[in-house]
Amino acid sequence: MQRAGMEHLSFVFADRATVPGWLGVDVRDEIAQHILDLRPDRVLLVTDGTVAGLYDDYFARLSSRDGETGGAEPPIVNKFIAPSGDACKSWKILSSLVEWAFKVGATKRTVIVGFGGGAVMNVAGLFASMLFRGSKLVYVPTTLLAMHDVTTSLKTSICFDGRKNNIGTFYAPMKILIDVAFCRSLPRSELFSGIGELAKNAALLGGKHAEGFRKALSSDRINGEHGGSGEEFAIDDGTLSVLLALGIEAKMSVLKEDAYEKTSGMIFEYGHTVSHAIEKAYGDGVVPHGLGVVYGMLSSSLVAERLGYMSAADRDEHDDLCNLLLRRWPLPSPMPPLELVFSLAMRDSKRGLCGESDDEVADVLLRKMGDVVPTSTNNLSKFPAAILEEWLETMGFPRTAGVDTKCA
Repeated sequence: MQRAGMEHLSFVFADRATVPGWLGVDVRDEIAQHILDLRPDRVLLVTDGTVAGLYDDYFARLSSRDGETGGAEPPIVNKFIAPSGDACKSWKILSSLVEWAFKVGATKRTVIVGFGGGAVMNVAGLFASMLFRGSKLVYVPTTLLAMHDVTTSLKTSICFDGRKNNIGTFYAPMKILIDVAFCRSLPRSELFSGIGELAKNAALLGGKHAEGFRKALSSDRINGEHGGSGEEFAIDDGTLSVLLALGIEAKMSVLKEDAYEKTSGMIFEYGHTVSHAIEKAYGDGVVPHGLGVVYGMLSSSLVAERLGYMSAADRDEHDDLCNLLLRRWPLPSPMPPLELVFSLAMRDSKRGLCGESDDEVADVLLRKMGDVVPTSTNNLSKFPAAILEEWLETMGFPRTAGVDTKCA
């Protein structure tokens, strides 16, 4: 159903799922009605403390009599407030969600709403995929990253044993509902995180994705004088909508053929081997994910040049694009030990797909922007870990006296 003020989207994940989506600005009533149209007996609202504090009454229409319920009583709304960031992606929180669902009386008519950023949506999706072997799920993302990069994937996940996203499922929501207005309250670091994944798309696909990224980052709409401070600032709704459209198109153009991101879709792991290591080494929430990805891209371009895939000129073009963002958000001090980042990269969840030896690591590599190095191993290339170690040292990650990376 098309609702006033919302543009209809279609998220096609090959032959696995086609998920209807809607996008608009200041559309809280329309979003609530989309949920009511599913005729739930109960809504399990999964969010975090930050979002709950900012938008406590966003779904008030669900439990009022203002919404259209087809003559039925309004659903009961139960709220679960999880920790912010990756702290919510744990066994403890997942177990608590399951226990909570049965305690409040969830049924197969119940709808789970993931309301927050990517971490909340990841754990809410995993929870929904397990409850009753699959429950009705709706995503309402509140960050730019979640709006264009998390909604465009069937992946759900939690983190275990100090590693990123190593437990999860593939699961499709029933609806994706995007209100661009949430981006107005994002701190600079979170907005830049969402833009970071757009930098990845620009490098992978080139063309209009690169041009759109350069235009957005070169614009005086983004004031980078205090990059990473966490202060709020604004990008107009029109620019955000254009960026969202580019981000969604980039992912869906590939995932329409590879729903589970095992072959062609693996390209979107570009930069993630090092990104996940940096994020974990700093501690959850210190380095926003999308920014970590762009730093990971810099490491991959060095590898590609060293292996003879990428020319020096093409590497310069690639890195110049990355630095449009990174010059506004330098890695914070103090930096974690080089050996810790290195050891985490060597334990990446993709490890094994390339048959890496003990002194090798793997990531997606490019010949130039818009030209991925194809491989028979899911578009991943293995390479000597010594090149990664060199890059970490060049970036200023400090060594710990007496610690050998080969044994880290």
